[in-house]
Amino acid sequence: MTTSTRRTFINSASIALGSQVAVQSARSQPAKPAKSKRDLMFEVLNMSAKPGYIPAAFFMHFGVQGDAAVKAHLDYFRGTGMDFVKIQLDEQQLPPNSQIKTPQDWAKLPILPEKWFEPSLYLLRSLIKEAKSEALIIQTLYSPYQMAKQAVPWNLLVEHVKQDAESVCRGMENITISMLNFVQAAARLGVDGFYTCSQGGETNRIADRALFNRTIKAYDMLICKETSQLVPFNIMHICDYDGSYEGFVPRFQDYPGQVVNVPLAADGKPLSLRQAAGIFKRPVMGGLDRLGVLSTGTPEEVKKATLAALESAPANFILGADCTVSAKTPIESLRMAIRTAHEYRT
Repeated sequence: MTTSTRRTFINSASIALGSQVAVQSARSQPAKPAKSKRDLMFEVLNMSAKPGYIPAAFFMHFGVQGDAAVKAHLDYFRGTGMDFVKIQLDEQQLPPNSQIKTPQDWAKLPILPEKWFEPSLYLLRSLIKEAKSEALIIQTLYSPYQMAKQAVPWNLLVEHVKQDAESVCRGMENITISMLNFVQAAARLGVDGFYTCSQGGETNRIADRALFNRTIKAYDMLICKETSQLVPFNIMHICDYDGSYEGFVPRFQDYPGQVVNVPLAADGKPLSLRQAAGIFKRPVMGGLDRLGVLSTGTPEEVKKATLAALESAPANFILGADCTVSAKTPIESLRMAIRTAHEYRT
């Protein structure tokens, strides 16, 4: 090994001096690191500024469980380039309950302990470990009504509500407590937020406002208020998968959630993104029809439809669909929509 002398040190320093001078100014003012997907999502919540970046995300059921579900979620998140990890609740379904034949039978629904949700908590725990450093981890959370119609056919649930709402509420209370057990466990694991869903108030379900408020909204609100106290980024999803809504504004305007994922129509008329932002006074998510060009068109047609949605969007906005996209939706179409949103303001 050759020992460096004073002369060789000075010569080496002289050679390096030019490059050192060239970067001296940059070193005195270090470049800001690129913003993470987590940072960019939180910027959307600042209603006093127009973000320079539009996040985007679409959701899909994968039809697998356990480690296969972990891999499917990660592959989809990274393959599409979407801006947060949205975890489906496919691991937990209430089994059909043949004991519920009358409204009074709803009291027989058990309260589910935290350990009952372990398959979903395993998926959540794994995805937090794998991807929380990259992006927000958002857990899907079905409403008590949605869980109830897993236990019995929806038409029987609606019939029982109309016959004896108070008796049905005994079962809804038990489901709500069960879901709160899951919410609190997920918060302890470190989930960033919940994608909370509401159904049941459609014109072909429980459209009567008083019945809706008593048997559906009251329990939705209990869960949404709990999530708002526990985690910082909740998306409220008004789901019109089963039908359309009337009395949309008074029915949903006061639901909690930092972001609202809105349907494309309400009260029999198209619902624009700017209208939705005006109703909810917070960021909105949506813009594309899950059954439209997104699932049937070419990537170029998807790009055109995405640009049209972006041109009519409010400042604080996340591009998405009105509900979960079909598993047959081409990944190239989803990737095109997401990339178009990312490039729109940059």
